[in-house]
Amino acid sequence: MKRILLASVMLALAACASTPGYAPASSPNAAGYSEQMIAKDRWRVRYAGASKTSAAEAHDYALMRAAQLTLEHGATWFEVVDGDADVNSKNRYSIETDLVPDYAVQQSCGLFGCTTRAVPVMMRTQYQTVETRTFHAYSLEILMGSGEHFATASKIYDARDTFTTLKDRLG
Repeated sequence: MKRILLASVMLALAACASTPGYAPASSPNAAGYSEQMIAKDRWRVRYAGASKTSAAEAHDYALMRAAQLTLEHGATWFEVVDGDADVNSKNRYSIETDLVPDYAVQQSCGLFGCTTRAVPVMMRTQYQTVETRTFHAYSLEILMGSGEHFATASKIYDARDTFTTLKDRLG
């Protein structure tokens, strides 16, 4: 029983590790989040999704990272000053060759007539496929602050509420 439980836990962990989700990007072009400080209270946050990440999810992950980064720096709110979405499509081409059994008809004719017979042969078939993968990324430039904010912009977010809400929804 312990082995079954251990095996199921290992499979669950392996499944989580295979999808990047919300994690730091391991390189500039990898899936995950990254940030760059522009000024003391101004940051550029970027989230690049894997091939199954939608544009909305990439946006939400970028917002979640912006909220988390704001909290990490002791601020209580952030304003989205600028945002930019990137879409990148990549094609993957593959050719699959297969041998399938078939029959060929042979006819032999001689002095006394013709004979027809079916002879087994192997036929080669080829399938060509193109798989298009679309990758979404979203970049935000944020301005962090604490206390009351006096701007009337609709792009001001409470960092704690935003992070909690998105973490519950996205996992």
